[in-house]
Amino acid sequence: MVEDRVLFHNIEVIRDYEHDLPLTVMDPAQMQQVFMNLIINAAEAMEGGGRLTVTTRFDRQLEVIQASFRDTGHGISEENMARIFDPFFTTKEVGHGTGLGLAISFGIVKEHGGTITVESDEGVGTTFSIELPAPASIEEER
Repeated sequence: MVEDRVLFHNIEVIRDYEHDLPLTVMDPAQMQQVFMNLIINAAEAMEGGGRLTVTTRFDRQLEVIQASFRDTGHGISEENMARIFDPFFTTKEVGHGTGLGLAISFGIVKEHGGTITVESDEGVGTTFSIELPAPASIEEER
């Protein structure tokens, strides 16, 4: 949905999807909003050039579906890491972000019984990881 945007013309997108993910209960529109926010944030952090790797997996032991978004952008400073999910916190210039995207994404994932975490190395890149429950009862119905 975003690859045709100018922001993505010099970004290599690597898709590493597990093809047999189990079913889970979620609002697809809300999860699309979360994924789009993470993808666009990654592209902006890479300033229009770099590599975005999107990975999905199923952890059978933990019964969770995992989705990760890894970019080769500028990374997040240690001082900002503790605040990135806070409403209205942004490192973007005035007029280029409200600071609500990650806060809303955090809330949506939490409402779905999941977690969202972040790892980042300044100058190297950032990885956002989402885990959503895939209850065994849903997996058995499949």
